[in-house]
Amino acid sequence: MSKCLECDELDKEEIIAIKMVYKGEATESQQRLALYAIVNKLSRSHDLLYMPGSFDETAFLAGRGFVGQKILMYLNIPVSKLEGKP
Repeated sequence: MSKCLECDELDKEEIIAIKMVYKGEATESQQRLALYAIVNKLSRSHDLLYMPGSFDETAFLAGRGFVGQKILMYLNIPVSKLEGKP
């Protein structure tokens, strides 16, 4: 398997947390755990998103990391700045 496709495996609690978020039944701690797993394990947004010698793999990693970085960006916007947004 290509290194760009690798990510840390989710543990049982992380999988359950993501499933509960999807169902709309997650506890507060499950919601946090699900976002942690998505941002840090699946999208790898804090990793170095570069594969030496491979433009395609670097582009794939950059796309994957973009998702996690966008989630983090929206989590860090103060609610007061959202007033007036549709």
